[in-house]
Amino acid sequence: MTRKTEDARDISQFRRGIGIVSQVPRDTIRNQAVSVMSLSVSRRRSSVPGLRSLIRDTEGQALLETVIVFPVLFIFVLVIMELSMLYNAKQLANYSAFCAARTAAVYGVGDASRTHFAAALAMSALSTANNDDAEEILQAFGVTDPHTTVGMICNIPGFQGANAEWMARLANGYLRTGAPVLTVGTFGARRNVTATVTYVYRCNFWPFGIFWGSSGLAAYVNTLPSAIRDLATFVSSPRWNIIIHGRAVTDYWVD
Repeated sequence: MTRKTEDARDISQFRRGIGIVSQVPRDTIRNQAVSVMSLSVSRRRSSVPGLRSLIRDTEGQALLETVIVFPVLFIFVLVIMELSMLYNAKQLANYSAFCAARTAAVYGVGDASRTHFAAALAMSALSTANNDDAEEILQAFGVTDPHTTVGMICNIPGFQGANAEWMARLANGYLRTGAPVLTVGTFGARRNVTATVTYVYRCNFWPFGIFWGSSGLAAYVNTLPSAIRDLATFVSSPRWNIIIHGRAVTDYWVD
């Protein structure tokens, strides 16, 4: 076979192939080309190192976001709860001062034992019901017969619980509630008495005492009777105990 014959045959086969391709629809050719390209890309991606595929993987994204955000949200909720209870204690301290002022308006500002008793009884709502030295503490503050006094308190409607529990509450209330400071003044033609009460608040979730410092707490403990200063164990944890003040004014009727 001559050279010219071979060339003629190749040209004939080439033309025949072109004719066959030209008969295939263009959409089919395009789809096959896309499939080939996708296959090559997928093979190339499969060879990407594991770190890059891990970065592009979005599985577990919600779990990771929860792990990051939840502690911050939990801390925020605890701070709100602590501030709410601190505000409640502040309002109760104001009520305690009102009880002391009203007692002074009836018995006079010189009756320190009764005004202190009224203030401590009001703050006993925040006190714990456990204190093995309750009777000793009450006697140190001038309550001569703690059992009889607590028995009379428990006969008041609304005071539910055992006498021993309320004795412990009252003793803890005395320890954390300072003697009210009473001053008599006038407003126009009317006389009034102003009571200021100091209370040692025990934090529950966050040691806010870090911001207040321990100087005020140490000064408060020095005002307690010397016989029971060692029982004021809260002085050893100033970070968890802070000083709050309550104030109230009422008419003064004593001549």
